[in-house]
Amino acid sequence: MSRTVGMMGKLKPQFPVALKDMHCYATAPLPKAPDKVDHAGPVTEGFPMDGNDQYGDCTMAAAAHMIQAWNAQTGIDLPVPADADVIAQYLKLSRGKDSGLVESRVLQDWMRDGLWETRIVGYAPVNVHSLEGLKQAIAYFGGVYVGIQVPGNAESQFADEQPWALVPDWQSQPIKGGHAVPLLGYDEQFMYCVTWGAVQKMTWDWWSVYGDEAWVILSEEYQKAGKIGGIDVAMLKADLGNL
Repeated sequence: MSRTVGMMGKLKPQFPVALKDMHCYATAPLPKAPDKVDHAGPVTEGFPMDGNDQYGDCTMAAAAHMIQAWNAQTGIDLPVPADADVIAQYLKLSRGKDSGLVESRVLQDWMRDGLWETRIVGYAPVNVHSLEGLKQAIAYFGGVYVGIQVPGNAESQFADEQPWALVPDWQSQPIKGGHAVPLLGYDEQFMYCVTWGAVQKMTWDWWSVYGDEAWVILSEEYQKAGKIGGIDVAMLKADLGNL
């Protein structure tokens, strides 16, 4: 099966000063993450391109993929947007220009106004260098909404169904742009994201070089299923109210 390399459209990270790291909102230390997690596998319908081959709407596509994953995990079927809906929402937030979006602004809009008839409960940053923190966020909250800087050879690695991994000349690779993806799983060797209509592996050291932002999201599905635990939601919402 051939893979189509899509576009990028994640703008530089913006971290609101009112928001603290995910772990600051924990009512007690989160349990150690399991050795491996797979939230992409249960999505039996697969992941569409969501217009990311025509537009730099990766921030929107990543959000839509997370809805799919949360639905599969909880058995709750909230609306999953079609490609045209993803593109329309992107152009609405970007004011009609294919100019990309900021992840934290997308999350703010998602919580305040909703996306595609869904509305998230809250969100908080996760330290990109805390591999255990990322594992916990994936395992206990159904995935992480992240940003990466894409090196030139990542496109050929993706097209050839190879993992995103550091190769001997990795320092010479030019950065092609910022990209938003959901992290939906991990094991000892890899993290697993969804991009350009496929599940893509990335090595942990590749992430450590190119990952530049990560956000845990308290989803509507998890709230309906009673699966939001260990987080002081009132404290988080108070901070989000100050943005």
